[in-house]
Amino acid sequence: MTLSSEAYRALEDVVGPENISEEPAILDGYCFIWANEVHFGDKFSARPPAVVLPGNTKEVQGIVKVCNRFNIKYRAHASGWEVPAISAKEPFLPVDLRRMNRILEIDRKNKFAVVEPYVSVQFLLTETIKQGLRPASVGCGPSASIIASSTSHFGCGTSNVSTDYGGRTPLGIEWVLPDGNILRVGSLGTDSGWFSGDGPGPSLRGIMRGLSGPNGGLGIITRTAVKLTPWYGPASIKARGKPNLYDYDVPENLRVYQLIFQSREHMTDSLMSIVEEGIAHGLQRCGVAVSVMLVTESNDEFWDTVKDSPPEMAEMYKFAASFMVDAASPGELKYREQLVEKLLDKYEVMSFPMDDKMMGALFYNLVTGQGTQRIFRVSGSFLSAVGAQEAWDTMGHISRRCAEEIWAKYEAAGKIGLAGESPWGTALGDWGSHVESVCVYDQLDPESVQATRDVIAEVDELLPKWSLGMGSFEGCLSPAEAAQKKAAPYCLDFMSYEKKVKKLFDPNLVSESTWYVTPDK
Repeated sequence: MTLSSEAYRALEDVVGPENISEEPAILDGYCFIWANEVHFGDKFSARPPAVVLPGNTKEVQGIVKVCNRFNIKYRAHASGWEVPAISAKEPFLPVDLRRMNRILEIDRKNKFAVVEPYVSVQFLLTETIKQGLRPASVGCGPSASIIASSTSHFGCGTSNVSTDYGGRTPLGIEWVLPDGNILRVGSLGTDSGWFSGDGPGPSLRGIMRGLSGPNGGLGIITRTAVKLTPWYGPASIKARGKPNLYDYDVPENLRVYQLIFQSREHMTDSLMSIVEEGIAHGLQRCGVAVSVMLVTESNDEFWDTVKDSPPEMAEMYKFAASFMVDAASPGELKYREQLVEKLLDKYEVMSFPMDDKMMGALFYNLVTGQGTQRIFRVSGSFLSAVGAQEAWDTMGHISRRCAEEIWAKYEAAGKIGLAGESPWGTALGDWGSHVESVCVYDQLDPESVQATRDVIAEVDELLPKWSLGMGSFEGCLSPAEAAQKKAAPYCLDFMSYEKKVKKLFDPNLVSESTWYVTPDK
């Protein structure tokens, strides 16, 4: 794909010559992202024809109109964290939103913040806790865009149990449609402010993002109001030490627990009770080994810490979760602590003993999701071999069947490592849970990469047969491809409706949709 000189000049007229480039050295910076080799067979994606950096909604609209005029496929990204941000089957024009990086408003009374796309979860958290509020965290870590996670791609995180699922947090939304028109969703559409994402009239949030988001395949979100939740900790979180291993003090009105369960069913019942009581600030299913990884500086240090552990200990700690309670007052904290103790006694849950270092690391991870990314340290790359969102007991069935019928044979071959019966998971507000079994592979070993592809393909085929959903909604493959290949016989024909939506909103099919849906010719 190349841009004509006329198209380049048209884009340059929109953003100015300093905010567009076709220099190869710059373009190559948009060609690498983890896991590209699994999806597209190469460590680097195709070089784009140019890159453009708009600074406001008007410039975004101008870019989109130029793309429609010259039939240029484009896709926007903010932090660019995951594969759907900058990878595709064919080259496209990246619309890099890094200049749109402002928090426009924090409404303390009505508990929302208005942000642009490049505002990260950490930036917003740092500013809102000064006013006793916090945004939803996301599992991919604090550097991720808050708009991307709330409007365009999932939104699962450690704090969802108290802030709700990221997809439920957007309120007023400013949306540059794929054809260049601007749509303001919710109360913003009647100039009534940013407070509601639904109405007046029918809500369009289901079309805007649905459960998992269009991954850039349905235009560009330029401003969003996101819901905020009370924060009972200090106005700033102090870190000590140096990267990549900081120490944190747990605030006096928060309590952190590492829970150990006797079985999968026991874990499901216990976690459901915690969610029902509404006492959790953060909740994350993960093995104790993940907690150890948070407080070790390297793979060697981690291995030195765990290598002499007896096998029965690993079996004992297979079903575990980290859990944090917060409270607005000392009296409320005392009540919640007593309730936690009653729940642990009722369900015979063991609380793993922790020193201050591990407790501080768990605290910060449950607030920000920062520690999740230590998984990169193991081999340099990973993918979620299964990602699903459903009821707690369904998540238990998914992790059990995948471990018993898929993971075991691949782990035995020694080409990849899988989380097995200790996947990452979290509560999604009051309606269910999210689970991922992490597949760690060597990105420089073709056999390891191929084994990862094989695992993903097998998950895509078996989950629908087991009536446990679709396995590719966490970015392993496009949902359209997964449905066409494996899931269509077992699911309602929802994909045909998504294709109709895509064609209606994007008649020229220029909003690049490798990770969304593409209508049939």
